Amino acid sequence: MAFHVEISPRAFNDLDEIAVYIQQPSSFEQAEEWFNGIIAAIRTLEQMPSRCRVADESEKLGQEVRLLLHGKRKRKYRVY
Repeated sequence: MAFHVEISPRAFNDLDEIAVYIQQPSSFEQAEEWFNGIIAAIRTLEQMPSRCRVADESEKLGQEVRLLLHGKRKRKYRVY
Protein backbone atom coordinates (compact mmCIF):
# COMPACT_ATOMS: atom_id res chain seq x y z
CA MET A 1 0.00 0.00 0.00
CA ALA A 2 1.47 3.35 -1.04
CA PHE A 3 1.01 6.47 1.06
CA HIS A 4 0.96 10.08 -0.05
CA VAL A 5 4.10 12.04 0.81
CA GLU A 6 4.08 15.75 0.15
CA ILE A 7 7.07 18.09 0.23
CA SER A 8 5.66 21.57 0.70
CA PRO A 9 7.20 24.46 -1.24
CA ARG A 10 8.48 25.92 2.03
CA ALA A 11 10.11 22.62 3.03
CA PHE A 12 11.66 22.23 -0.42
CA ASN A 13 13.03 25.77 -0.15
CA ASP A 14 14.44 24.98 3.31
CA LEU A 15 16.19 21.89 1.90
CA ASP A 16 17.61 23.97 -0.92
CA GLU A 17 18.92 26.57 1.55
CA ILE A 18 20.56 23.85 3.65
CA ALA A 19 22.24 22.49 0.51
CA VAL A 20 23.59 25.96 -0.28
CA TYR A 21 24.88 26.18 3.30
CA ILE A 22 26.59 22.78 2.96
CA GLN A 23 28.14 23.85 -0.34
CA GLN A 24 29.91 26.86 1.20
CA PRO A 25 32.50 25.03 3.30
CA SER A 26 32.38 21.86 1.20
CA SER A 27 31.57 21.44 -2.47
CA PHE A 28 28.67 21.42 -4.88
CA GLU A 29 29.00 17.65 -5.16
CA GLN A 30 28.66 17.12 -1.40
CA ALA A 31 25.68 19.47 -1.22
CA GLU A 32 24.05 17.69 -4.16
CA GLU A 33 24.69 14.29 -2.56
CA TRP A 34 23.09 15.46 0.70
CA PHE A 35 20.10 16.99 -1.11
CA ASN A 36 19.49 13.89 -3.23
CA GLY A 37 19.92 11.68 -0.16
CA ILE A 38 17.34 13.48 1.95
CA ILE A 39 14.84 13.59 -0.94
CA ALA A 40 15.33 9.82 -1.42
CA ALA A 41 14.84 9.25 2.33
CA ILE A 42 11.62 11.26 2.25
CA ARG A 43 10.35 9.30 -0.73
CA THR A 44 10.85 6.01 1.15
CA LEU A 45 8.00 7.11 3.40
CA GLU A 46 5.62 6.37 0.53
CA GLN A 47 6.16 2.66 1.16
CA MET A 48 7.20 2.44 4.81
CA PRO A 49 5.97 5.40 6.91
CA SER A 50 5.32 3.31 10.01
CA ARG A 51 9.03 2.63 10.44
CA CYS A 52 9.27 6.20 11.79
CA ARG A 53 7.84 7.07 15.16
CA VAL A 54 4.83 9.33 15.56
CA ALA A 55 6.04 12.87 16.24
CA ASP A 56 5.24 14.42 19.60
CA GLU A 57 3.68 17.33 17.69
CA SER A 58 0.94 15.04 16.31
CA GLU A 59 -1.24 15.54 19.37
CA LYS A 60 -1.21 19.34 18.98
CA LEU A 61 -1.93 19.08 15.25
CA GLY A 62 -4.78 16.62 15.69
CA GLN A 63 -3.42 14.26 13.07
CA GLU A 64 -0.73 11.61 12.85
CA VAL A 65 2.59 13.01 11.70
CA ARG A 66 5.69 10.82 11.46
CA LEU A 67 9.24 11.92 12.27
CA LEU A 68 12.12 10.78 10.07
CA LEU A 69 15.66 11.52 11.22
CA HIS A 70 18.16 11.85 8.39
CA GLY A 71 21.88 12.21 8.80
CA LYS A 72 24.64 11.18 11.13
CA ARG A 73 25.69 12.13 14.64
CA LYS A 74 25.54 15.89 15.15
CA ARG A 75 24.00 16.59 11.75
CA LYS A 76 20.64 14.90 12.00
CA TYR A 77 17.82 16.60 10.17
CA ARG A 78 14.20 16.18 11.23
CA VAL A 79 11.65 15.47 8.52
CA TYR A 80 8.01 15.66 9.56
